[in-house]
Amino acid sequence: MPWHDARGGCSHFQRAYLLGLHPPGVRDAKRFYQAVHVALLANATAIQSFRRLVPDGMIGPVFPYMPAYPASPRPEDVLAFENAEEFLQHWFLDPFLRGHYPDAAFARLKARGLAPEMLDGDAGLLAAGRPDFLGVNYYFSVCYAANADGVGLAGINSTGAKGSTDVSGVPGLYKTAPNPFVETTEWDWAIDPVGLRIVLRRLANRYRIPIMITENGLGAFDTLTPDGCVHDADRVGYLRSHLEECRIAIDEGVDLIGYCAWSFTDVLSWLNGYQKRYGFIYINRDETDARDLRRVRKDSFAWYQRVIATNGAAL
Repeated sequence: MPWHDARGGCSHFQRAYLLGLHPPGVRDAKRFYQAVHVALLANATAIQSFRRLVPDGMIGPVFPYMPAYPASPRPEDVLAFENAEEFLQHWFLDPFLRGHYPDAAFARLKARGLAPEMLDGDAGLLAAGRPDFLGVNYYFSVCYAANADGVGLAGINSTGAKGSTDVSGVPGLYKTAPNPFVETTEWDWAIDPVGLRIVLRRLANRYRIPIMITENGLGAFDTLTPDGCVHDADRVGYLRSHLEECRIAIDEGVDLIGYCAWSFTDVLSWLNGYQKRYGFIYINRDETDARDLRRVRKDSFAWYQRVIATNGAAL
């Protein structure tokens, strides 16, 4: 049975782009929510077309889920966590999987003149576009606190200078807060394998749908040693801990139909260039010799090869 990734979701970078954090720097909330609405309609249309053309196939969109946590048990922080889940997760997932927007978020936007314009037939199209599975890109979790002081959107750490990420938020709804209970990458992304298990359980309980992890991995400054090796024990540890949580989630009843590590080789990031590496295979980009593009298998390559060969027993 073939399956297809409809790629209908907005990644956190796409959301940041639409809110003006990336070029061309347009900040227009009304335009953002209308653009998202059009993307959701396109996703539903693609699913309907796919089912006509491939009636025995499976299709689903991909969504980057960053689970929200309250920064404290203060009711104001718990409400901020709820707001973040509504606007950053449910706003996209509910139309994908329930056919409508979350009520509280839509009411807030409507009162401020920011809700997307719904044409005749839009609601029916969304309702008819439920997929067969949901793809999930997971990298990190985020803590949120009340934002009574009006903190707005801040820039993203694109240099790998650890600790350079500023507090960011939406006035009156939420703002980011540090999580003292998890380690972070050089790009200030929380290393939170339990967060992946939380994501899987939240999605399984809310939407009752099979899930495929379409991206999960560690971006780091990998170094080629003089003897031509790349020792990336941190990546092995990251992937091992996340795969272990996947196994627990399956035992807890989550219908997890696949896991895809990101990525096979080091790739170009339009935000971070070549400095942030995710691959099992290192690509040597020597600035002094443009012809030196050696491919080097990192330690993680051999480890993951054993994991696949043993169906996870070699974790």
